[in-house]
Amino acid sequence: MPEAARLVWLDEADAKNPAMVGAKASRLAKARAEGLPVLDGFVVPVDISLPAVSAGEAVLRSTNNSGAARSAVFNRQPPLLLQDLALEATRRLGDTLVVRSSSRAEAESLWAGAFSSYLGMRPQDLIQGVIGCWASIFNPSTLERGRVVGTPPSDVGMAVLVQPEIRPSSGGVAALGENGTVTVIGTRGHPAGLVSGRERGHVASITRDGSVKGDSSSLGARLLHRIADLTRSVAKAIRCNHIEWAADQEGNLHLLQAQCRVDPRDEGMRTQVPHQAHRGEPWMAEAVRMMIRWPGPMGEKFVWRWAIGLRDLSPASGGQLRAQVATLAEEVHSGASMLMSQRWRGESLHKVESAWTELVGGDGPPLGDLISRSPSVDRQLAAKHLRTLEFLGDALTEAEVIPHLGWMWYLDPDTLDPAPPKLPGPMRRVGTTKWDPWIYGVITALGEPVSGTPAAGGWGVGRLRFIRNAEDAARFCPREVIVASHPVGNIAPLLWNAAGLVTEEGSPGAHLFEVAGWLGVPALCGVDLRHRAVEARRRSEQKENPLVAVDGNAGRLTLLA
Repeated sequence: MPEAARLVWLDEADAKNPAMVGAKASRLAKARAEGLPVLDGFVVPVDISLPAVSAGEAVLRSTNNSGAARSAVFNRQPPLLLQDLALEATRRLGDTLVVRSSSRAEAESLWAGAFSSYLGMRPQDLIQGVIGCWASIFNPSTLERGRVVGTPPSDVGMAVLVQPEIRPSSGGVAALGENGTVTVIGTRGHPAGLVSGRERGHVASITRDGSVKGDSSSLGARLLHRIADLTRSVAKAIRCNHIEWAADQEGNLHLLQAQCRVDPRDEGMRTQVPHQAHRGEPWMAEAVRMMIRWPGPMGEKFVWRWAIGLRDLSPASGGQLRAQVATLAEEVHSGASMLMSQRWRGESLHKVESAWTELVGGDGPPLGDLISRSPSVDRQLAAKHLRTLEFLGDALTEAEVIPHLGWMWYLDPDTLDPAPPKLPGPMRRVGTTKWDPWIYGVITALGEPVSGTPAAGGWGVGRLRFIRNAEDAARFCPREVIVASHPVGNIAPLLWNAAGLVTEEGSPGAHLFEVAGWLGVPALCGVDLRHRAVEARRRSEQKENPLVAVDGNAGRLTLLA
């Protein structure tokens, strides 16, 4: 594809075209045209990046090596447009520049913080900054984001925005809520640490009538009102209700970015927070532990129906079974059938099914009565059955149907397929189930509440998964609640199948929480769970991480040891 003939300045009509200049630059161009405080700048259009991105993608297809793909982008001869025009163009902008991505993909919040930005660039270094933005398409975590949503590198559409650098006295983000309140999250100095998840920042709210609530001491009431006015002006002018802002050393307020916050991509991921169970009984807590230990459709079909109300269940130890997936699946079906017959002998199957239906609707006594008078099962048979399920997971992993055993539970029990059929596009997302509201109610009724700062709305339930390194990330299972020290961007791909996100540090202004909000994943920050989790794990019979219910709206997490 031929290169575009020129750079595009923000004051030009073409700068409002996101297909040419990307989402970020086009929104800033529209805001600048409305008289809002956007710094001057120019854009290296999408078309200029295409040959370099195509070269990187070709290397990635042949080697599956993200580092080699980035090298391929850097090793290409810079386009003539950059060599001939960039230094001349920067004379209008000063000696110190900011180079930022402005891709077409960034119209969606999923890509917040995914691409590189370069601060303090000298004009002579500009070409490397632009190419660095192109190469960031091939960062491992960025490629993973693209994989889960079905966006290959060639579809990112990478333009690059160049603007003067300012020395911020303060900066951060702000969002306009439906009730007219503006929530400001800011920090002294440069906001890069805040949006990358490394700094906690300060949170304040400015209501429609001008009242200031929260922490106003750091930024000051006057600046907070100016930020609120800017946020409302941006919403009115270009219909974007989320901004990034910075105040320079002279006190001038600048609009750095505007984003249109919309409902999550998957409407089913954000529903009203379930009501707490009217009363929690001990057998319900045991049932919840069992359901999350053997979760999903596979667990419901092959474990829950006979195991509910039983304690001390564990797979048989030792041994290594080598068998075909079909053979193991047949054994799992027959084992579950025998255990069902043992557990509910003497009871009408219709009555048992009716009790299960009433339980998912919130009525526990019918099933509780059945449990209290129903016999146990042959524990050796149960242990063998649970071990066979693990063998099946190992076989499916070896066949590369799933990454590891934890993913087996979310397959279709009748076909053992992850998603029929396998077509190009987004990865199948493991969402909430019909049982999650009941599980949420039991945990909130019987668990220990822990407070945090709301960072993304919604609710979820699952087992805690501490993410400290790549090895922890590889062990992540669907519908777990991620716990991390800081809300850093490389966690973003895991959110696609997470039940929640909790961080010890950081602020709600971090880009990762923007991704969580767009995906409908509830999130909290400022929560120290390590000591509680260690103690809960010590008390757990299986020595497993505890179960939690997350309420991202209220900023509350409930822990069931």
